[in-house]
Amino acid sequence: MVDSGVRRASVQRWTQWARWTVVAAAVGAVLGVAWALLAPPRHVGVLGDGRAAVLTGESLHRFDAVALFALVTAAAGVVGAAAVWRSVGGTPRRALGIVASAAVGSVCAAGVGLGLAAVRFPGATDATDAAAGTVVALAPELATPMVVIPGPLAAAVTLVVLVAFAPDDPDTTDPDDPDTADPDDAPDTPVSPVA
Repeated sequence: MVDSGVRRASVQRWTQWARWTVVAAAVGAVLGVAWALLAPPRHVGVLGDGRAAVLTGESLHRFDAVALFALVTAAAGVVGAAAVWRSVGGTPRRALGIVASAAVGSVCAAGVGLGLAAVRFPGATDATDAAAGTVVALAPELATPMVVIPGPLAAAVTLVVLVAFAPDDPDTTDPDDPDTADPDDAPDTPVSPVA
């Protein structure tokens, strides 16, 4: 009887984590779409023979794309971690699951965002096919795979802050039960000098 209850609880726990991971992946996909639509392209001038020169000020858009992605996924990590922690409470295992779900969401955001950016600027990953003297808009890119770290890192920091500022465990003492009552909570009653 106890064994089936433990199995049922384990299955429910894994089902719940699977749901949260799917939700994190879906939110990541939405964030990837938003990033692909908001991230600015880089414009380059084609010199010929597959060579291109970055136009003045356009090199900053490479940073803009990475910074926008990092900020969006970090914000999602903070909000998601706080929401899940608030709804289910916390244990170290749950904290690891929340951070892992945030990582899944960040990876999904990167995949969907880069895919949509490539669709949005078809054939504009390099300037090899463009005619000399033209200006080509290159699809936004994430310059480093490390860009998926801000989401899970923000989730982890949020969990640390939530644990640090969480109130102590609720008081389980019963003031009417003399065995569990806290003597400091006893009402002030005068003590008879005779007793």
